[in-house]
Amino acid sequence: MSIEVRHLQKRFGATVVCDDLSLDIPAGQLVALLGPSGSGKTTLLRIIAGLEVPDSGSVLFHGEDATEADVRERRVGFVFQHYALFGHMTIFENVAFGLRVRPKSVRPDEAQIRAKVAELLALVQLDRLAGRYPHQLSGGQRQRIALARALAVEPKVLLLDEPFGALDAKVRKELRRWLRRLHDEMNVTSVFVTHDQEEAMEVADRIVVMNQGRIEQDGAPDEVYDHPASPFVLQFLGDVNLFRSVSAGGAAESGFQGDSRTAYVRPHELQVVAAAEPGSVPVTLAQALTVGPNTRLEFRRSDDQGYVDVEMPRPEWLVLRDRLGLKPGSSAHLLPRKVTRFSSEDVDPAAMI
Repeated sequence: MSIEVRHLQKRFGATVVCDDLSLDIPAGQLVALLGPSGSGKTTLLRIIAGLEVPDSGSVLFHGEDATEADVRERRVGFVFQHYALFGHMTIFENVAFGLRVRPKSVRPDEAQIRAKVAELLALVQLDRLAGRYPHQLSGGQRQRIALARALAVEPKVLLLDEPFGALDAKVRKELRRWLRRLHDEMNVTSVFVTHDQEEAMEVADRIVVMNQGRIEQDGAPDEVYDHPASPFVLQFLGDVNLFRSVSAGGAAESGFQGDSRTAYVRPHELQVVAAAEPGSVPVTLAQALTVGPNTRLEFRRSDDQGYVDVEMPRPEWLVLRDRLGLKPGSSAHLLPRKVTRFSSEDVDPAAMI
């Protein structure tokens, strides 16, 4: 089931949350709506579901206008962040709920309902818990039950609103992989909202980056990360250092300059060298922090324009530290492996380091 969004406009009071949004989602894709709070991603999802009504514009399912269609007519499965399970019902009855409330003319008989629920509980690997209640399950298990309930009505479209946001980091990672495998098996057109860049990169076929009610960029994960369309996209998809002006001895350095645009360099794209080289920046090591298998180095710029972060695998740092004799207070130079530039007027001054 394909989804087409055409010139959606939605405001709450004076706040515009969807500003002339248009988007095409081919059948079978898993698409992430990624952006900060207030970017409009959840409102867009709820409009697709029929839970919100746009001020103008249209939503089409497989070429048919569904803008005025009732939620039940859209055949949409919706998974909420906080599960929304019925606490007084067993896990079995939670999953069966959508089937039991269908109109009598299309409602499956009891044997069919039991077979369908058993199939779904096996699919989410929780069939052994059918007789338990939601409060007896972990957060990750409850979210899988919520997904099974959404799938019970055989939706044409599956919508997920920050489905893993209430879970701890380890469980989120496990469920992300599980959701990706489940989607590949079922091939239901799916759209999920997240503000977690890693989650979007790991799970989605396509990422739609949103900001202030508009789509900043739409593309495959590698495309939006490697070729950001705006400073906002570049900064939202991971840490980045900004260099508005870099010089040494009064001469512009080719690694960062060459034009008047602001230079952006990600922490892992900076190389630490002992002596000045064309395009390098003089710095002083402030501290070295172990972050799991990586080391994050914080350098202070010699021109008093703030700090620069560098990240590398820990074994690489240990070799570099011993080779250059680096410790807090040591002088070094940073050389960029890759520089991305945008015009200065596109840069948010608050984001400058």
